[in-house]
Amino acid sequence: DEVVLQVPTWALLEGDTVTLRCRGRGDTSITQVWFHHEGKELWGSLKGTEMSLPPLGLQDGGRYRCAGKVGFWPGRKESAAVTVTVH
Repeated sequence: DEVVLQVPTWALLEGDTVTLRCRGRGDTSITQVWFHHEGKELWGSLKGTEMSLPPLGLQDGGRYRCAGKVGFWPGRKESAAVTVTVH
């Protein structure tokens, strides 16, 4: 995949705050980033290629993806889905 979504690997608990990070593979630059949870676009505190989520609830578990423009490639590329579990 040209676009990778990074989430913390430790167990996430209700009330935790988490930052999602979208990046290009290797040294590839990525711009205009979007984040999705269960197919719906997320809106929140977007800073460059990162998005901070508010304190997590059980409903925040599920599949996340990010997408962004890679280099000069037209259109946007999507990451593989990452499953997040909230305990």
